[in-house]
Amino acid sequence: MREVTLRVESNASAPRLSRSHLADLRPSLEPRYDDVLLLVSELVTNSVRHSGSGKIDVRVSTADGHIRVEVSDSGPGFDVADPRGDGLGIDIVAKLAERWGYSSGERFTVWAELARSADA
Repeated sequence: MREVTLRVESNASAPRLSRSHLADLRPSLEPRYDDVLLLVSELVTNSVRHSGSGKIDVRVSTADGHIRVEVSDSGPGFDVADPRGDGLGIDIVAKLAERWGYSSGERFTVWAELARSADA
C-alpha cells in the first residue's frame, strides 16, 4: 500500500496545497491521477467552506487496485439528503467514485473509493 497523509490549515490555499502533496504518489494513482486531484480539491474545498474547522486532514491511499481518498475535519458534517451550498462538490464525488460515504465521531470524514483503472 502507498499513501500520503497530511494536515493543512483550513484556508483558501488548502486545496492547492493538498493536491501538491500527491505528486510523489502519481505513478501509483495513474491512470486516475487527475480524478484523484479533482476529488481532493472538491472535498477539501467543501471542508474549507462549510466546516468551520481550523485543520483539515487529507489521506490518499492505494492498494489492491483501488484508491481511497479521505478528508476529515472537526466540523458538524452534513446531511446527504440536504447538503449545504449550491456547489457541485458532492455531485462530482458521486460521479467519479465507485463508492463514497462519510463517518462522524471526533472528526467528520468524507471518503471516496475508485478503481485504479478508469475502465473498472
